[in-house]
Amino acid sequence: MAVRIRIPERVRARQAARAKLTEFIDWTQRHQSPRWVFRGQSQRWPLRPSIGRLATYVPEAEILMLNQFRRAALQFLDRTTVQNQWDLLAVAQHHGLPTRLIDWTTNALVAAFFASQPSPNGKRDGEIIAVEAREIGFYRPDDPNEDAPFTIRRDGFLYTPALATRIIAQRGLFSIHPLPTKPWRLRNKTDRFVVPSEMKGDFQRSLFSMGVDAAFLMADLDGLARTLRWRFDNGALTE
Repeated sequence: MAVRIRIPERVRARQAARAKLTEFIDWTQRHQSPRWVFRGQSQRWPLRPSIGRLATYVPEAEILMLNQFRRAALQFLDRTTVQNQWDLLAVAQHHGLPTRLIDWTTNALVAAFFASQPSPNGKRDGEIIAVEAREIGFYRPDDPNEDAPFTIRRDGFLYTPALATRIIAQRGLFSIHPLPTKPWRLRNKTDRFVVPSEMKGDFQRSLFSMGVDAAFLMADLDGLARTLRWRFDNGALTE
C-alpha cells in the first residue's frame, strides 16, 4: 500500500513560485531586448504618467512647475549634461517630480523586481509589461530638429543621456505622453506576465540570489539601506 507524504503548505508554495519563475525566464526569452522594453508594476494599474494622476491637471501649471524646478535645481546639476527640456524632464522624473514620462527598462529582471514589490493592501498581483518599442516609435532628444516635448502629438519612447547612475543601473528609458491624463492603451503591441501576490516574496528572494536588489538598482545609499532592511526582515543577513 502506497504511503502518501503530506507536503507542507509552505514547501508547496515555494515549489509553485519556482515553477512560476521558470515560466517567467522562458517568457523573457520570447521577449528579448532591444525589440522589447519592460515595466514592472501592480496589475491593472493604468499606464498614466504621474502628472496625469494628480487631482487636478493644468498644462500651464505643468510647464510652470518644471521651469521652477529648473531654476532651483541648477545649483545641483551638471549643466553640460542637461542640454534641453528632454534632459530636464528625465532629471525631474528621476527625482520624483510629477512629469509626463513613464519609466521603462530594457532588462526584464529589473521590471520583475518592481512587479514583486508589495502593493498597498498586500493583495494585488504584480505584472511585467513587455512592449514592442520599435513598433511604437522613438523620439530623438539629441537631434536638434526633434520636436520639443511639450509640442509632440503622439506617445513614444526616448533614451536620454546618462544623467544619473540609477538610470544606468536600471537600464532605463522613458515613454512620453502628450495627453498625460489619458491612460495609454497598447493592445496588440504588448504582452504581460503576472506575478501572483502570494509569490512576490519568493520572487524577490530569487531575484536577490541573481544580484537584482535595491542596492544594485538604485546605486546609492538609499538602495543599500533598503536592501539591508529587506535582508534583515527576510533572515538573509550573513557575516
